[in-house]
Amino acid sequence: EYLFFYFEHNVPELEKLTSDRWRENAVLLKCQREVRKYLDAIDLYFCPFSTLYPRPLPIPTVYTLPDIQEVFYPEFFTYSNRVARAYHFAGSSLMADRVITHSDFSRKSLVRFHRISADKIIVAPHCVDKRFYLSEDDGAHFAKKLPDNFILYPANRWLHKNHDLLLKAILWLKEEKKVLVNVVFTGFDQENGYPLEKKVEEYDLRKQVYTPGYVSDDELSFLYRHADALVFPSLFEGFGLPLVEAMAAGCPVLAANTTSLPEIGGNSVCFFDPGSHEELGTLIAEVLNNEDLRNDLRRKGFARAEKFSPQVVAEKHLQAFSEARSSFSRSRYLWNRYYYKYIHIGRTIIKAMFLLPLRRKGDVGDVG
Repeated sequence: EYLFFYFEHNVPELEKLTSDRWRENAVLLKCQREVRKYLDAIDLYFCPFSTLYPRPLPIPTVYTLPDIQEVFYPEFFTYSNRVARAYHFAGSSLMADRVITHSDFSRKSLVRFHRISADKIIVAPHCVDKRFYLSEDDGAHFAKKLPDNFILYPANRWLHKNHDLLLKAILWLKEEKKVLVNVVFTGFDQENGYPLEKKVEEYDLRKQVYTPGYVSDDELSFLYRHADALVFPSLFEGFGLPLVEAMAAGCPVLAANTTSLPEIGGNSVCFFDPGSHEELGTLIAEVLNNEDLRNDLRRKGFARAEKFSPQVVAEKHLQAFSEARSSFSRSRYLWNRYYYKYIHIGRTIIKAMFLLPLRRKGDVGDVG
């Protein structure tokens, strides 16, 4: 049995679900503090979105934190956002009975920077929708807008996604190797993000770059199945879901050799230095010119994608819930309440003043 808390702004996304089961025990909230009214009916409280709130609670709690990118790339965040993350993310990790994250890289990051026990963290990887395994061409309606051959990079224009490296690799291939490679970039522009369209014009790559914007999962699945390769130069990932989507769809994958990506891709992916456009350009040319290599990547990738199953995701969440209930103690809740009220905010202020980079002119915006 469960209670499902939601807000009015969640409804459009919830209505996209194939099942209506969420409505059976749904409770509409005006603010998250209203959760406290239902504590007598709850045995465990689960927050799946980066922050445990309200906190602390006198019942077992679990929350999900995908990553703490702000620790590794503070320059990609506003000063106020860095302070908020230091306060809410670290506070949530300390207060929760169990923390769910999506990779061993993220688990190690939380142990190091949030100073919590590794035993408190459960790694529950993502899985992909079954549509990525299907062969139907549900995106064929916009195929006429695309070149016959292309590589794909699906990502919003956040700075850590490192779009510039891929553009420079394509430019290098064009100017130095006389090789023309087409690229499809999906996703949205972001405030203070990477100015993709401007850079495409600056590098004179308009004839090789296609930007369809937002695409549905069906359309994205179509793109994976028809792309020569997924190229994923991101500087930072807590998991790297596009790698698994591409592998499930039979698309060869080239990815940056950083953060969680080697862990997710394993030996099914060709890796490159995300700081070298020449290395990436060389690898792109090698993969596109070697059909045997592409077929080998497809075969290995499809087998690896099957390891990221819904069953594993469910089992890991149930493990977190069970361990949270068995480890909860009233005395620790009382200590958490005292700590959060009198100590945590002070530590956050000190961290903001002395450890987080100071606000400076041109400080860039938030990233996802």
